Amino acid sequence: MDIKVSTEEKAVLKSQAIIAQKQEGYYSIRILSNAGNFTSDQLSAFSKISSKYGKGYLGLTTRLCIEIPYIKHEDIEAVKKELAENNLVNGGTGKKVRPITACKGTVCVHGLLDTQGLASNIHNEYFGRELPAKFKIGVVGCPNNCGKAQLNDIGIIPHVDIEINENNCVLCGKCIKVCKEGALVKENKKLVYKEDLCVHCGKCATACGLGAIRKKSEGVKLYLGGRFGRRAKMGEPLNKLFKEEEILPMLDKIMTYYNENANPLERLSAMIERIGFEEVEKNLL
Repeated sequence: MDIKVSTEEKAVLKSQAIIAQKQEGYYSIRILSNAGNFTSDQLSAFSKISSKYGKGYLGLTTRLCIEIPYIKHEDIEAVKKELAENNLVNGGTGKKVRPITACKGTVCVHGLLDTQGLASNIHNEYFGRELPAKFKIGVVGCPNNCGKAQLNDIGIIPHVDIEINENNCVLCGKCIKVCKEGALVKENKKLVYKEDLCVHCGKCATACGLGAIRKKSEGVKLYLGGRFGRRAKMGEPLNKLFKEEEILPMLDKIMTYYNENANPLERLSAMIERIGFEEVEKNLL
């Protein structure tokens, strides 16, 4: 027997990340990850739930969550109960802070930051915070930017500034070899730093064992106003290097300013376009 579901009930379900499919009578349930990670026991639970209530498969979302499709309306409560029994939570929709994405910088050889630890802390502090429109935060571990951080409302990218001590340089070429951008070259028997080509990964300083190149400062850059979708836009960096302990308070300040200055349903990118990036930056820094 078909169950008639009102538009109002569908909206309530969607706010819980239980989303009506185009296939009549079926729903996809979105389940949150911990910075993109699930335990092996949780993955086993997904397998059982999708086989028992769905069609035996599940999918990954762009924000590192899992969706189980083809759940019947009458099975929704049973699925939610089994998810809860396995420490799994449905969610990730609405005008609020969405699931936090992170690359594998925690374990990646290129990682300069514990990306998954930071993403987990941001999630615990701010996930679900109500705002004028959906709000996405992405964390990456190095300038390779595998997680496309600048396409989020706030993107977090590690940044290293270097300085050169010519007196210690023997022109061994280790730094030149490790720099993929060609920002370090040998000219007229001297090491030349072309800062405009540098992506601030700091690998040259790590490669140099003589102190000819050292890390002058390191932290993260925060990029504001990025977005996916029909009108994709890259975020712009605030003119400050943030220490790790400054990140969460700054995120709170950004979201508070956004909440106080945005129009209803206005994304951060649109608010910045309306007010002007320089004005927004002046009020944040």
